[in-house]
Amino acid sequence: MEPNPQIESLYMLNLSTWLGLEIVGKKRAEFAINYINEGKEVKLIIVRNTIGKEASANTLIDFVQQNQLNIPIIVIGNSSHPLKDGHQAHIKNSLELKPLIQACAKTLQITAQEMSQKVVPDFFPIPILYFKEIKRSVCPVYSQDFETEEYIQRCEANVDFDPTFISQLIEEGVSHLYIKKRERLQFVSNVTAELMNELNEEEVSSEENLSITSQAVKLLGSKLTTIGVTEETIELANKNLARLKKTTAAHPKLAKLLENMINNKSGYLFKHTQILTYVCLHIIKNIDWGSPEQEEKICFISLFHDIVLENDEMAQIHSTQELRSAKLNTQERMLVERHAQMSAELVAKFPHSPMGADQIIRQHHGMLNGIGFSEHFGANVSPVSIVFIVAEEFTRIILKRETGPFDIQEMISELKQVFPTSRFQKVITLLESITF
Repeated sequence: MEPNPQIESLYMLNLSTWLGLEIVGKKRAEFAINYINEGKEVKLIIVRNTIGKEASANTLIDFVQQNQLNIPIIVIGNSSHPLKDGHQAHIKNSLELKPLIQACAKTLQITAQEMSQKVVPDFFPIPILYFKEIKRSVCPVYSQDFETEEYIQRCEANVDFDPTFISQLIEEGVSHLYIKKRERLQFVSNVTAELMNELNEEEVSSEENLSITSQAVKLLGSKLTTIGVTEETIELANKNLARLKKTTAAHPKLAKLLENMINNKSGYLFKHTQILTYVCLHIIKNIDWGSPEQEEKICFISLFHDIVLENDEMAQIHSTQELRSAKLNTQERMLVERHAQMSAELVAKFPHSPMGADQIIRQHHGMLNGIGFSEHFGANVSPVSIVFIVAEEFTRIILKRETGPFDIQEMISELKQVFPTSRFQKVITLLESITF
């Protein structure tokens, strides 16, 4: 039971794909009770803690207990109503799908091995309505011929759909389109990110907004590397910048922001981007030449500096030695080595990007051409570059200690050892006032 149709769609798509579950949606507890009373087989109930003013979870817990039904209940979301005993699991953040999938699997006794060995048809069916939520697919899309039952490719990967394409198929009675089975998880992940990005942020909690921003940052990176700089990616970038700044403003204490990201199971790449934004803004707000324009520039650089990196392992590499020891293939190794250059080239194509942003991104690992890693930073580094370089190293120090304790003097001392010159140390002293 989920009142938001977009979130309900997320659950249906992910639970059917990962666990093979057939989901029936109901908007209120009484509708779910009526459905069960009709004699329908129900193996599991997933319910919002509260829907409107109704304590929906408690209503269903009471119903199941009073009728001695063997139906486990998973509750989603926080509420002012105390949750009664009798539920199998409680997922506080409605947009953390991995814990939900894991809780469902555990409750239904579906093992990880069974999930990996689940028999999947060569062409995996996706309800056609999901294709109305996206402009293009990250993999080829197929339809099935009603007479021959053969699969016909209808769309190429990363090519915009014809505006009337999906509507015409629906009018023809097509209920599903198909993805090759090896590409189904990539497709579902992309649609999940697209659906999250369209959620109304005013209707979700601050923790859920973190989940939205995390997915949206990954979505931006994926779109930039496939469709490039377009009106669509520019709009998404601006939306992400606003989200990063809003999250920073909503967390006066850095440790609380980090705690929320850990609780939300945020990946390293997103944690790095969000904490880096926080630290950069703190410095710019406290430096004598700081201004709103410089704040915009530093946030823009924070979002884009690693935008082409594909995963958390890549994002944690910050030296030549770390790159040599990383378990990456040749293509992945080259991407890490050149990511500063590639990210800078994308930024250079953005209309109205802050002046000099591409140069700072290209040099954020100390190499003038954006290729590789340097252990030393030259004397010609600009003041904004120094702020960013210091903030990124401080972010790395924070994430090494992500669960605390945070001894600010110890962290500052470590930072000063990395950057012994006076230009850097003047910036470093501004971090002594950061609040954990």
